[in-house]
Amino acid sequence: MPRLSKDEYFLEIANTVAQRGTCERRKVGCVLVDSDNHIVATGYNGVAKNFTHCIDNPCEGASYPSGEGLELCEAIHAELNAFLQCRSDDSLTMYTTTTPCVACAKVICNSNVKRVVSTSQYSQDTLSMFTLAKIKINVSTNSN
Repeated sequence: MPRLSKDEYFLEIANTVAQRGTCERRKVGCVLVDSDNHIVATGYNGVAKNFTHCIDNPCEGASYPSGEGLELCEAIHAELNAFLQCRSDDSLTMYTTTTPCVACAKVICNSNVKRVVSTSQYSQDTLSMFTLAKIKINVSTNSN
């Protein structure tokens, strides 16, 4: 078996991180990697500390399709949870299991992230935002 590329490796880790998610609607994982290819933070979809996990007691937003009823969903997105864990001011690459929503993309555009690598595309709107912010985006449907 050939050795995984760095992108494949970190996307596989993002997929594993996603499995910790407690959001009933969607499991998303995020890995932030510095310029030396060291993982500096991970995050997954889930509620704030001391809240009841959605997988134990679904929130109001749990019954809505992906992308709808977001204001009723109690989950904090994987990308934001990763930023909350991050203690690096280095240039970063973000590996996610899906491209970020518009709200998360705004935060990413105001961060040290210089590249986003994902296995699927969630919102077309974020691609133009990343272009404007000079953030490279790679969406690959093959993470193996």
